[in-house]
Amino acid sequence: MRHLMSCVAALAALAAPVTSSAQAAAAAAFPTKPLRMLVPVPAGGPSDFIARQVAQQLSASLGQAVTVENKPGANGLLAAREAMAAPADGHTLLYAPGSMIATPLLVKASGLDWSRDFAPLGKVGRVPFALAIYPGVPASTLAEFVKQAHQQPHIFNVATSTPSEVLAAAQFMQAAGVQLTRVPYRGGTQALPDLLTGRVQVMFGPLSMLQAQAKSGALRVLAVLDPERSAALPDVPTMAEVGMGAVSVPTWQGVYTVAKVPEAVRARLAADIAAAVARPELRSEFERRMLAPEGATPKELTATITRELAVWSALVDAYKLTAD
Repeated sequence: MRHLMSCVAALAALAAPVTSSAQAAAAAAFPTKPLRMLVPVPAGGPSDFIARQVAQQLSASLGQAVTVENKPGANGLLAAREAMAAPADGHTLLYAPGSMIATPLLVKASGLDWSRDFAPLGKVGRVPFALAIYPGVPASTLAEFVKQAHQQPHIFNVATSTPSEVLAAAQFMQAAGVQLTRVPYRGGTQALPDLLTGRVQVMFGPLSMLQAQAKSGALRVLAVLDPERSAALPDVPTMAEVGMGAVSVPTWQGVYTVAKVPEAVRARLAADIAAAVARPELRSEFERRMLAPEGATPKELTATITRELAVWSALVDAYKLTAD
């Protein structure tokens, strides 16, 4: 037995440098072909815009094209599963809003374990959110809207397309003591036309998507979910200012590979993503569209995910949330 254990130890010692050198060689050669960035939302929205800006920067730094592929649906599961099915060589990236880490909690049969299956490369930005209503609703303030909703339970439909929006709607209904009917969509760009025509009357969505229609009067923004008022709509209060500070959602955006991608390859990608977010031209382009550039290292993002998964778990239980 002692001889067998010695042989196993010797074989392990021989295998370690081979594996390490193989990974180092793979990292040195990376990338060897164009990359794909899977984005779990439809084209045209703020998350898609951030993804495309980051992909453009990565294309330049990596010397290979990084193609964005929109894979909306199933609360991000379609994109996540496609990423997991791809070779674990770093040539397939998953772009994901922060709320997507809650998908396994909302879809019990997903088979997805975020911490086990994916490795974060970095945070790239944040998408400030707001509460908007169809202007045909006879309410010019949040207090007036809440009064209307109290008087007529379930008369108002609220559009939701991401876990963040599901959570925001649930928090709002509990904080305001009202009942809204949730209508699911594949993405905010699909929900917005229905809000503009009154098919749905309420939406928690990216401020960058809502502010132009708010300024034209095509919809009415009642509150922003950020800690501070928006410079674009300075007259609109924050949720905290109207006594609903509990209505708050994670709106950061991140980039991932599957966990089995070699560490050296992940380190190369993480460094290039951090450099992209720090570039002044990218930051100014984000800010021009009311998006917030926001970076984080893989270690920092891992800590954020661990912390927020615990928060999401408690919220899903407390609000009895599902993706349906």
